[in-house]
Order: sequence, then C-alpha cells, then structure tokens
Amino acid sequence: MKKIYISGQISGCPIDKAREKFERAEELIRQMGAEPVNPMKSGLPDFASWETHMALDIVLLMGCEGIYLLPDWENSRGSTLEKTIAELTG
Repeated sequence: MKKIYISGQISGCPIDKAREKFERAEELIRQMGAEPVNPMKSGLPDFASWETHMALDIVLLMGCEGIYLLPDWENSRGSTLEKTIAELTG
C-alpha cells in the first residue's frame, strides 16, 4: 500500500485544531486507498523542539511515496521544507 505523508501548519495553531485537521487528512488518504503517515503521531512529545520534530518528520517523509499538502502548508516553514525535500527526492 502506498504511504502518503501529511504536511501542514502545526506551529502557531492550537494543538487540538492541528490534530483535527491532520486526522481528517488521514481519513481522506485511507478513503483513497493509501496509508497515511501523520507526523503528529510520531511518538515525540509536543514539547520537543521544532528541530527534533523536523528531523523525525523528514525521516518519516523519506519512507513515503507521496506527500499530501494541507491547504495551510504555505504558512509553515516545516511544510515548505518537507515539500522541497519531496520534490527534490521525487
């Protein structure tokens, strides 16, 4: 099954709202017949540094065949980085 990484704004959003939108994206990806990879479920605590989250997120992204960009991805430097990495690695 094709794995799809979910990318969108987390920093600067209320954490419960961010979780909701990522979970909605998970459901949509499942409905499309793919396996969602939700970085909000990486196992890291919310209080871990942005850099720590990004390091693990990039590892998760590299194990996927595609990326799903949430509508607010452009408001996030992390999502911008993830999109660039996805484009550069195909």
